[in-house]
Amino acid sequence: MTSGITHLAEHVVMSGVPSPRHDHNATVELSFMSFEATGRPEQVVAFLNDVCAHICVPDFGSLEVERKVLAAEASSVVGPAVAEHLLRRYGLSSLGLAGVDQPALTSISQDAVEEVIRNFLTSGNAALALTGPPPPGLSLVLPPGEARHPSVAVPTRGLPMPLWFELGGPPLALSFEYESGSESARTSASAMAQIVCQRALADLRKQRGLIYDIEFDLFEGGGHQSIVCFTADPRRENADLVCSELRQILQELASNGPDELELQQLTDDIAGFVADPRSAVVAATDAARRHLVGEQIISPEQMVTETAAVTSQTVKDVLSLRFDPQLVGMPEGTGTSDPTLNSFGTGAHEPVSGRAFKRSLRGSFQGVPSKARLVIGDDGVSLVDRVVTTIRWEDVRGLEYTSYGIALHGVDAASVELQRSWFAKGHEAFALIESRVDPSLTYRANVG
Repeated sequence: MTSGITHLAEHVVMSGVPSPRHDHNATVELSFMSFEATGRPEQVVAFLNDVCAHICVPDFGSLEVERKVLAAEASSVVGPAVAEHLLRRYGLSSLGLAGVDQPALTSISQDAVEEVIRNFLTSGNAALALTGPPPPGLSLVLPPGEARHPSVAVPTRGLPMPLWFELGGPPLALSFEYESGSESARTSASAMAQIVCQRALADLRKQRGLIYDIEFDLFEGGGHQSIVCFTADPRRENADLVCSELRQILQELASNGPDELELQQLTDDIAGFVADPRSAVVAATDAARRHLVGEQIISPEQMVTETAAVTSQTVKDVLSLRFDPQLVGMPEGTGTSDPTLNSFGTGAHEPVSGRAFKRSLRGSFQGVPSKARLVIGDDGVSLVDRVVTTIRWEDVRGLEYTSYGIALHGVDAASVELQRSWFAKGHEAFALIESRVDPSLTYRANVG
């Protein structure tokens, strides 16, 4: 329910910074917040000094306005299809929060935002990336503090992998885990993903016209486990075929590895990139981020060396974990005929034991099935219908009051949406639920 708090902290800081006429920006990603400026040395110094000053003494006079700005901005740190993959895989925690639509901005207090600034925007948790020597007058006065490495992302328990689900939009997306405990493994994963995209474009676009484009994202999950997610754009009638073909490309690469020409092309590409002066921004930013998360910093020349060291076997090693943890998001309105993929929800929840509330007469007129019942017990709450949805009390991440009733959200991204009129003695059911949920987890849906 505090989703969006880091973005709100960034907006509070920037609200006090005078808007320079040169290029500048501030962004929040999955693991990083950054303040950026391009201009003459004295312009960059002025911008960074202003940012630091408003980190040390933030102005919360604009907090209400910035809440509205964030609601209007409705931005996401990743694309919608990737966000859904992370949400399905990790639930309402860690990386899975990328898919949450900031449901309770109005409930986030000034004290909570101030705590984020105080705990994270500190000298020990900051790094400066420059494309030139440090300019005169740069001081970067920040509050003291320690490095705060991202927490390990823990996948939702009990997912019947491999599985597919229907995305809330048109793309096709496929993700899986890989081992990322070394520089070689991370470079090999990037090489693998690039080769998959190249093969898919050569076949599915240029030869068969089934897609326009395919791209990938890599996410560090912590604990030497990471995620790669591919996103493609087939027409809905071709989605099942493209899904099958992408999985076949991965299978062939897992079995046989890339050929020498593909590996050499990747090395040539990274060498060309490093030789381009524009790569200095990427290299400096990469070094700063590696420093912040405690990884070894490598030079652009080492990037070329690491890529040249990728072999057919190291690529196959990346794919060794692929099959069990594979997750496929099909375009909205489509499905898959692949019998090896389970559907999301195959592993139905077990209902809790407790007091059962049957459908009310009014609920029957509202379309509630005759055998539906709500069960509330010491362990949690279950909505028993054609399927069973259970949320245990310790897994509750939010109790949302809506215009029609309540919605209870669990850590595994399951939700139970209820109206009092659906069940006999529904007011007693609501009271039981409210008595078991920590009041700090309750909020009203953002309106307007």
